[in-house]
Amino acid sequence: MSDFDVIRTAVADAYRRCGELSLVGGASGNVSARVPGRPDLFAITPSRVPFHRVRPEDVLIVDFEVEPVEGEGIPSSESLTHVAVYRARPDVGAVIHTHPVYASAFAVAGKPIPCILDEQVVFIGGPVEVADYAMAGTEALAQRAVAALGERNAALLRHHGALACGKDLEEALAVAELVERVAHIYLLSLGLGQAPTLPDEVIALEQQVFRMSRPQRSNP
Repeated sequence: MSDFDVIRTAVADAYRRCGELSLVGGASGNVSARVPGRPDLFAITPSRVPFHRVRPEDVLIVDFEVEPVEGEGIPSSESLTHVAVYRARPDVGAVIHTHPVYASAFAVAGKPIPCILDEQVVFIGGPVEVADYAMAGTEALAQRAVAALGERNAALLRHHGALACGKDLEEALAVAELVERVAHIYLLSLGLGQAPTLPDEVIALEQQVFRMSRPQRSNP
């Protein structure tokens, strides 16, 4: 298999896994990953193809102008957000946009998720902030998503869903799943009347662990 074939298969598998985890439904959400050895290219799921029907050959290889290099069809309508993350974050090798129920509820309410779990800080890097609203598929949304992401691995998109990233598809998928689980736990904690955050000194130490785990890449 060529590098293109390998990454297209991995992206298709990750998208199907998002569906199995109820992080997306139908053709919602999208998944992308950088092409190994080609920092100017990434693979991304197609627009309007349900997760359970996406095949490796449906995944497109595109450049940073979202021009297809290999594959037929239309790249995801959220391609601009993926490009913006890759440009801003050379440490990121994969991006996953999801529409999970609990995280999306916080996104609609415009409420960030504070640091309530150790693993949240270690793997996400801190609180899950909310990007200001912008219409889906626009450059405005892309820039606001990057601003909310900062140096962390996840953000919420107002009235939309969640964004997760990582050094590779495995990490990005784990972060996407963790965001939804943390959102669920936080909502239940609020319902119980108490949702205290971690101590500041613990958050600072765990953020150091998060930063030390970041790979170094040069911008394309």
